[in-house]
Amino acid sequence: MIGLILAAGKGSRIANVTEGLPKSFLKIRGKKIIDHQLEAMRAAGIERCVVVVGYRSELFAEQFGSDHAITLIVNPFYSRCNVLGSVWCARNHLSEGFVFAHADTYFEPSILDDLVAHPGDMVFAIEKKPSLPEEMKVKVSNGVITVISKEMACETAYGEFTGIARFSATAGPTVKRAVEHRIERLQALDDYFEAVVQDLIDAGESAHIMDIGERISVEIDFPEDYERARRLEGDL
Repeated sequence: MIGLILAAGKGSRIANVTEGLPKSFLKIRGKKIIDHQLEAMRAAGIERCVVVVGYRSELFAEQFGSDHAITLIVNPFYSRCNVLGSVWCARNHLSEGFVFAHADTYFEPSILDDLVAHPGDMVFAIEKKPSLPEEMKVKVSNGVITVISKEMACETAYGEFTGIARFSATAGPTVKRAVEHRIERLQALDDYFEAVVQDLIDAGESAHIMDIGERISVEIDFPEDYERARRLEGDL
C-alpha cells in the first residue's frame, strides 16, 4: 500500500497567507503540513508515498527529490483541472492499494492509524458535524456512504468527508478503471475525485465510514481554516 498525496493546487483562496508557497508548505507548530502527513504515513506503516505536484513543483523537488521513499509526479495541467486530474496522473500507482489525502489537510496521526486498520476495501474518514455549503458532504446508511457530494443540502448530510481515505489492493484496480473512465471517456477534467467514488457506489461498491470523533482534521482552504488548525494545536 502506498500513500497518495495530492499537492498540485495553487491555493488562490489563501494566497495572502501562503505568499507564493504551496498550501502544504504552511507550517503548524514549526513543521510543514506535508511533513506532518508524511510522518503520519510512515508511522502507520506506509513506507512509500506518491506526491502529485503542479504549482511550484520545483520546491517539492528541492525538498524530496533525493528521498527514495517519495515519488513525485508532475500534473502538467494542474491549473485547468480539479483533484481528479491529479489522481489520473498517478493512476499507474493505484492498483496496489493506497491511502488518499489532500496535501492541505492537517489531521491527527491516529486518524490514519485507525483508517489503515479499519475493515473494508474502501474506507472514508468522516467528521460527523453540521455541514457548510463548501464542504464535501456525505449521506450514510448502515455505516456506508450512499451519496458523496458538495451539492447536497446541508441539513440532509450526515457529516463531512475529511479528504482522507483508504483503498485496499482489491479496490485499487477498480478505482483505477473508474478514474480512467471519467477522464478518458467523459473528459471530466474539472471533476472532484469524489465523483469517481459516487460512480463506484452507484455500481454497488461499499464505501465504509470511519468516524473521527473529536479528533482534529482541518482542510485548509481559507485563512480562517489555517488559523483554526493552529489554534486547535496551540500554535496561536
